Amino acid sequence: MFSIGLYVRTMEKYNERESYFVDIDKILGPKLRKKLPRFAINFLKRRLHQDDINEAIMQAECPVGAGFFDDALRYLDITYRTRGEEHLDPDKRYIFACNHPLGGPEALIIGSVFRKLYGDGFKVPVTPILAHLKPLTEFFVPVNNLSSKQSRDLGTRIAEMFESDKQVLVFPAGLCAKKIKGKVTEMPWKKMFITQSRRHERDVVPIHISGHNSKWFFFLSKVSRFFKLKINLGMLYLVDELFKQRGNEFVITFGEPIPYTTFDRSKTDLQWAAEVKDKVAKLAEGNGCVMNM
Repeated sequence: MFSIGLYVRTMEKYNERESYFVDIDKILGPKLRKKLPRFAINFLKRRLHQDDINEAIMQAECPVGAGFFDDALRYLDITYRTRGEEHLDPDKRYIFACNHPLGGPEALIIGSVFRKLYGDGFKVPVTPILAHLKPLTEFFVPVNNLSSKQSRDLGTRIAEMFESDKQVLVFPAGLCAKKIKGKVTEMPWKKMFITQSRRHERDVVPIHISGHNSKWFFFLSKVSRFFKLKINLGMLYLVDELFKQRGNEFVITFGEPIPYTTFDRSKTDLQWAAEVKDKVAKLAEGNGCVMNM
């Protein structure tokens, strides 16, 4: 039976949360919308799961803030187990260096873990796609921006992140893992987190998270490399890959913190980054996971 009261409450909730919704039309902007045919825009909305994300925001107990990490995982029926939290000192500022197997779920899962450990005191660099998830923008620092203005601003945002008193999670590979010669392989790690560790006197905590993307994602990435496309077609499906993880359980393993004083001049920062990457690979072995690093 139709209930006017229920309808009114639903509309009030919708109006309260509408400002947090993902709106592909607004993200594209009027100029780009004019250039793209309607079917292409509708394709993007489906691939980026606009309606699903907005439904998750509608159902969330906490539509904005750290609680949404848990709400998003609940909506996706994603669970996780953690190992090694006993290594962490709650009074220390760390740089958490994590492998990057998936491209989306890592930020949500580790965000949920960090919420339990540090409340809202953490920052996570993410792709511009995830940066449009408005309920979590206070925790996200968008990277890989393409415009020159955004690139100039990026250095400032990164510096502020490391200078803050918040915990910092980084994915030094930058790109999610690829399949090379039939094996899912983590990309080489960049050195920035080593440099920032020494500069800001933050110890580095290696983290491993289990999981991998679908065969379809790896196929699209391979096609992009084969034809030397400027855009990795797999990136268009990263949100799709997130929703393919429905019902999965992940394992997050924290290694022992590495003192920032370890990263001396006996090796280059790039060599130190590779060494930390190897430590993450060993954490994967402790999980019973196989990880090609």
